[in-house]
Amino acid sequence: MTLQEAIKAVREQNLTKTQLEDYRNQMSALLSEMQLECAELEKMEAIFMAGIGNVETAINRKIHWKGSKEGLRLIEIKRYISATKTMMTSLRDRLYNFY
Repeated sequence: MTLQEAIKAVREQNLTKTQLEDYRNQMSALLSEMQLECAELEKMEAIFMAGIGNVETAINRKIHWKGSKEGLRLIEIKRYISATKTMMTSLRDRLYNFY
């Protein structure tokens, strides 16, 4: 299941407790995968920024990084992580309503 599919499914109002728990588990797994990808991209960013021998300023290097394929993916994955955390909070709150 992709993140977007999970978000759409969680929006459904009449989910059972079991369904909510399953979605929470799936979202948790997706969050972990995204955090690992984020770590890899942040390492790539650090290597890019440390580019020895370049005469560019740090600001210019940051601009070039953000415009690169990996930099854009890092921006995207950080927003996905934020959205996933929000959805997991919503799932937790909905689960507590069952108890």
